[in-house]
Amino acid sequence: MKLTDYKPLEWWVSLQNELHERYGLNADVMDREGKRIAGNTWGNKLCKAIRNDAKGLGAICAPAGQMFLHMMQTEKKPLAEECDAGMLRVSVPIFKDGEFLGAVGGCGLMPSDGEIEEYMVEMSTDLDEGKIAALAQGVVVANEAKVAEILEFIGGKVAEALG
Repeated sequence: MKLTDYKPLEWWVSLQNELHERYGLNADVMDREGKRIAGNTWGNKLCKAIRNDAKGLGAICAPAGQMFLHMMQTEKKPLAEECDAGMLRVSVPIFKDGEFLGAVGGCGLMPSDGEIEEYMVEMSTDLDEGKIAALAQGVVVANEAKVAEILEFIGGKVAEALG
């Protein structure tokens, strides 16, 4: 089974866009292999710069994506975890009859008690310190209550999708 067996692609795209607009996430809907089924939405310019940088993609985004996918498949519960750049990934895995179908969520939020790991980003990309600091200014801060709200919202939408 695939996500689009439960709701059409347009429904998932609409959910992704709603997450992006409501919460400022780099929102995504992923299939069981961790591939985005509806492209990217960018909640901040720093994430886009890191992902568009070949070194940054390989050092920060790709390993984090693989780790988060593994965690969702094995732990089978929503997650809120930081990537090496210091930003949060919030995601809800989608299971139906014990089968992992994918996940809905997003990344690019800064925990209210955290900070962007600017030095790590500088060492892992071809971006300079000044550019990183300027781009980091646009990252949305999310406290624990906001993270819980996001996960609850996604969980409700996933339950709706699976009927």
